[in-house]
Amino acid sequence: MSDDLFNFKSFTVDVILSSLEKIFRSLALINIEVTDMTFIDESLMSELCKCFDIQSISLSKSKLIQSYDEISERKSITHALYTLIMIQEHKNEIMLLLITCLDQHKIIIENLWLKRNQILIDSANNQLIFSLNI
Repeated sequence: MSDDLFNFKSFTVDVILSSLEKIFRSLALINIEVTDMTFIDESLMSELCKCFDIQSISLSKSKLIQSYDEISERKSITHALYTLIMIQEHKNEIMLLLITCLDQHKIIIENLWLKRNQILIDSANNQLIFSLNI
């Protein structure tokens, strides 16, 4: 394992979004320097809603987010989507995804989720290390 375990820019991981009967595979961006929120691109959200026959929800209070590489301008987010998500075949749980227009990646996973689930980042191998694997 690398000595620079936390020294990385970003990488993508396999994710599976699911309902009771259907699954949808995608990639998600992991980047601890960027966000404390989880995002889903508007276009992918539309596909998921059709595939799973679900709807997004209105947030009781909008969330203001700053611009960065993936989000080209400062904006207010008003809707979200709850879905069951599995990351690298681990940690199957319901996650709130804030809906916005992303530039390159379809999903961005929040830092707090990684910390809360005691997940380490192995930048040398572009993978996550789940606490059960330590």
